Amino acid sequence: MLLLGAVVSGLARPGLAQPADTLHLAARHVTRFDDARALAADPAGRLYVADAGRDVVVRLTPAGQVDATLGGPGASEGQFDEPTDIDPTNGLVLVVADAGNGRLQRFSHEGRFLEAWPVPAATDLETAMPPARAYRPADTAVDAPTAGRPVAVVSSALDDTFVIDEIQGHVLMWDASRRLVQVIGGFGAGPGALHRPVALAADAQALYVADAGRHAIVVYDLRGQYLTTFAAGQARDVRGLSTGRGRVWVVLPGVIRVYDPQGMLRRSIVVPTDAPLRDVAVVGERLWVLTDTGLYETFLPE
Repeated sequence: MLLLGAVVSGLARPGLAQPADTLHLAARHVTRFDDARALAADPAGRLYVADAGRDVVVRLTPAGQVDATLGGPGASEGQFDEPTDIDPTNGLVLVVADAGNGRLQRFSHEGRFLEAWPVPAATDLETAMPPARAYRPADTAVDAPTAGRPVAVVSSALDDTFVIDEIQGHVLMWDASRRLVQVIGGFGAGPGALHRPVALAADAQALYVADAGRHAIVVYDLRGQYLTTFAAGQARDVRGLSTGRGRVWVVLPGVIRVYDPQGMLRRSIVVPTDAPLRDVAVVGERLWVLTDTGLYETFLPE
């Protein structure tokens, strides 16, 4: 049975940069996972969950019913070792951060393997290999000492791909030709330097990076140039990040903070679940909430 309800509290005083309210939403438990790491939705409303416990990506219908499972443990094409994030892009291509194998994999919307390329442990843009040499052949395991560890991925409308390498603690950018073109937030990046990035999101104007080390959201343009930082001190233990309905959704273990793109805190959302929050996806009036072990559905007020 779907439980719907909301309690609004904590009205802000005029002139203070505080959320207008705190929203308490009841939710319906949809399905369970072994070790869920990320949630995403494509333009058609289909949902994707990276379940590192089973080394698979699970696809669900817009109503939340499981209808396909991609992958399985291994290092061959189409297999995963600890998938940590997914990006459904425009709904035609799915990109998976295959952390344990140190690579990205791309699939068609039907689940057909398209290509893969490694995330390097050390980056020298001047000597970066062209794409044809960077792709690993089928059935070839990643050499751990030379592989990075991709833990988050997001693509822009121009088909640029942004990836967090957990080992180096920076964001790598590939262009539409799969050529590595930018290191974002690395050592010497000044106010845009990242300490411990853990999650990515993007909209038409900006790239958002959740930095658990800085307890903040660091914002860059889509060329990787630093713009600003917001939620400073308010993003301690940040676990997930999403965009939708013109907002930036910051996922903490016990609450979801909703900001506008300028960094103003607009709302806090509390959803009772069986485990700490991991990620969210906004699809119309639906708010899908992922924990380490389950998926929940609730509805946002207009």
